[in-house]
Order: sequence, then C-alpha cells, then structure tokens
Amino acid sequence: MHIRDLIVERLAVATVKADQSVAETLAKINETGFRCIPAVDDEDNYKGMIYKVDLLSYLYEEKGDDSHSINHLLKHQDIYLAEDASFLSALLKIKALPFISVVENGKLLGIITHNKIESVLEDAFGLKTGGINITLASTEARGMIRKLTTTLKDENIEGMLTLDNGSALARRVVLTLEDGKSDEEMKKMRDKLEKNGFRILQMHRIGSK
Repeated sequence: MHIRDLIVERLAVATVKADQSVAETLAKINETGFRCIPAVDDEDNYKGMIYKVDLLSYLYEEKGDDSHSINHLLKHQDIYLAEDASFLSALLKIKALPFISVVENGKLLGIITHNKIESVLEDAFGLKTGGINITLASTEARGMIRKLTTTLKDENIEGMLTLDNGSALARRVVLTLEDGKSDEEMKKMRDKLEKNGFRILQMHRIGSK
C-alpha cells in the first residue's frame, strides 16, 4: 500500500516561507491553530518544519529579534516521504512528528497526518464497518492464518490484524467479522474456533464508526 491516497493535498496545507520573520510566522501559526507547519521557499521547495514552541522559546527565553528570519529555527529538513512510499515507512517516520511531509523532486506535495494513519489502522481492525470483534491466539504460529481462514470460510471478514509476527511459538490475531448473529450463533462460532485450536482472548460486538 502506497501513501498517495492518504495525502492532504498541497492546496489544503498551511505553510510559511522559510525567509519570513519570526513575527510573521508566529502570526500565521496562531491563525491556523496548528502547533507546527511546513516551510517552503519561493518555488515551493520543502525547507523543513517550524514549531510554535520554538518560536516562543526564541522570543521569550532567548530574547530573540522577531524581525529575524525563521531559517535557523527550522527542523526535520531531511525527514519526508516520496509519494510512492509505503504505508509502513509513513507509520515509522511519523511517530515522533505531528505530521510527515510528502516531497517529490524537492517540491512539497502535501502532508500525511496522524488521523490519516489512524484511519488505515481502524480499517484494518474493521472499525469503520463494525461487527463482531475477536482477539484470539494459537500456539501453531506457522500456517495459523490459513487454518483460521479455513475455519471461518463461511464468514465475511471485515478486517484483520496480526500480532507477534516472527514468533515461532504463538501468534495473536485481531479480526472483525460481519455482524448479524445471535448470541447463540456467536457461542457456536466461539466453540468452533476453540475446537480448531484457537484460544479466544476477547469477543464482543462493536458499532460502526
């Protein structure tokens, strides 16, 4: 999965020019309500990110000049993704950032936000559709997914996420099945899974988001 479908496009992204003054930049950030925004040059080349906290620290702790350029306060100049980057690379890079910039040939194409990343994970858990959410485990890690999907061949799996990948001893799976079952039918499904070697850690209904 590539990130191009998750990008907040450039026209919707608030930015400042890297040569703008501290005062102008702080006013722009206050206007947007964000704690950090990207900085670009006159050709829209990505130049880094500017944080409100760094502007305030420069002004009030360092007694800096608010007419000076923000160039020396920019961060993460070398942290960005290409449009064809994988979802995993976005997930790993965004962890310590408020967003991750998407850059192609030096130009800012847009950003990926935490909300966009979370929407993909919600979809993997089946939270968008709702249904019957099950967390289960098996000591047979190898071949577990094939065995699980065979056991549930008559069910509509809305979402699935595997945990403990790489473990040779055990693996957990979180999956969401289409609802519409009675409590008795859910009990029968639990019994079927347990009969086939799966230990049910949690099983409950969830509503659609």
